[in-house]
Amino acid sequence: MLGKIRPNNQQNLLKTRLADFINLGHPLVKLANELSWDKIELAFQNLYSEQGRFSIPIIKIAGLLLLKNMFKESNEPVVKRWIENVDILI
Repeated sequence: MLGKIRPNNQQNLLKTRLADFINLGHPLVKLANELSWDKIELAFQNLYSEQGRFSIPIIKIAGLLLLKNMFKESNEPVVKRWIENVDILI
């Protein structure tokens, strides 16, 4: 089933928003702002089923594949990089 990241517009007093402490000058943040994520999602959404288990969001998959190719790494190092820098990536 097509997974989507649902926007959560409700603020929590005990949680800091990612946008409040992310480095907006980081090259990956700039790249992410230049990409048309809506077009990427539209291009791939017909490959997903409307039935079954929820999938990983297309944006996350596309972002990790992009990082994998940019840094010429295999799956495990890319996932490790994402876990360590989740505030910068995706």
